[in-house]
Amino acid sequence: MPPLTPPDTILTPEQRDMVDSFLSVPMKFPSELKAWLPDYLSLNVPYIPVSQLLGYKGTLAHNEIVNDAIAVTSPERTWSDQGGPYVTGLADGVYFCAWGCKTGRGATGGATTRMGVSVNGADPTAYATFQTTDPDAPVWRGQEVEARGGQDNNSIDASYWFDLGGGASAQFEQRWLTVLRVT
Repeated sequence: MPPLTPPDTILTPEQRDMVDSFLSVPMKFPSELKAWLPDYLSLNVPYIPVSQLLGYKGTLAHNEIVNDAIAVTSPERTWSDQGGPYVTGLADGVYFCAWGCKTGRGATGGATTRMGVSVNGADPTAYATFQTTDPDAPVWRGQEVEARGGQDNNSIDASYWFDLGGGASAQFEQRWLTVLRVT
């Protein structure tokens, strides 16, 4: 096939208007073109970056890992933010969340500890529970949650609760949170 050469002249404003008018109304396309186009596209699928598909970003899985260990002493027996992990900027919808951590080696005594997920700052409705007497034990939990009311800017955060049992200490290590949009 010989190389394409540019036209010798450019379109006049009237000719451009005619082309724009024709291309803006697909019902005016000849029936032969309308019959040929789907077959052509099915055999020559155009490359479309997935980021250009409307709504695709909202279905991606979001993950955050916090590797630092945190030792906690207060506030006891209430849900609190202990520095993540966080997933923010989520659209309204239903999400599957999985989260977990390890019992830290710095924990002492028989403290009862919990890790759950907070949606838009609310107390968790489900959580993973463990005792500090089992250091380095991995714990995790999964739950479907509904994120609404954040005007498509919802947050799902790890939240922590502990009962130190009169002198014990609690520690969380290798904390992680994964969020996947379901609907």
